Amino acid sequence: MSTTMSFSPLTALRLTLPALALGAGMGMAQAQESADGADSAEVEVLAEINGETITARELDQLVSQQTQGQSEIPPPQRRQFLEEIINLMLLAQAGDAAGIDENPDVAAQLNNDRRRTLAQGFVRQLTETEPVAESVLRDRYDEIYGGEAPREYKARHILVSDGEQAAALIDRLDSGEAFVELAGQYSEDGTSRDGGDLGWFAPGDMVEPFSAAVAELEPGEVTDEPVETRFGFHVIRLDDTRETDAPAFSDVAGQLRMSIVNERIQAELGSLREEADIDYEAAWAQPDNG
Repeated sequence: MSTTMSFSPLTALRLTLPALALGAGMGMAQAQESADGADSAEVEVLAEINGETITARELDQLVSQQTQGQSEIPPPQRRQFLEEIINLMLLAQAGDAAGIDENPDVAAQLNNDRRRTLAQGFVRQLTETEPVAESVLRDRYDEIYGGEAPREYKARHILVSDGEQAAALIDRLDSGEAFVELAGQYSEDGTSRDGGDLGWFAPGDMVEPFSAAVAELEPGEVTDEPVETRFGFHVIRLDDTRETDAPAFSDVAGQLRMSIVNERIQAELGSLREEADIDYEAAWAQPDNG
């Protein structure tokens, strides 16, 4: 998809869905690099501040986060990172003493940080237990690129939260009204500023119902009924298509691996949701309310 397109809920899938896998992947790399010394790192205390300890593992995690995964840094830099943790700990201790954790906003952030950390740890465990084999990557590559030349699409959409409204917009388009004008007036995402323009994208860039609907269109055609996705109801117009060269396996192996990991996360999440007791307390949050 074009890097200049306006933000849309469709692109949110590509931004948020890989987040857990990406965080877990970074953790996997760090864990692999320090596996030999894991046991000693867990108990090695580097400093004690007002009775609270800082371990080598905690320092290693901070270094990895701040250096994008680097584990070996010069001793002076390592000491700087240790001083950073000490400063962080002193401020945290002061905040704890001041009862900052009782502030509702702070409590909410602490809860979300804890959930994110546990979720990434669980995802990391999933990926370590069943790593994506190269044969699986090769099969996925052949599935996507082994047939006819890959095709990209250029399309516009109008996204609304109500199916009847989407159907009414299709009727108005059939009556001759301009797609760009209706998208600018009614689309409920950032693409409204550009007349619903989504730029160029590959089928895998979009959620399945959307990409499947686009693939059925000829340039200039509009979907004859609304396309429902998790984001709402879409009215789609295909503007153009183009064939692209298949990339080398090495160029897309990482992307394919991430895609497969995401699918596994989604499958696991689907099972967890089926087994979970989810009670929506807020009226607006009810699944049937759009």
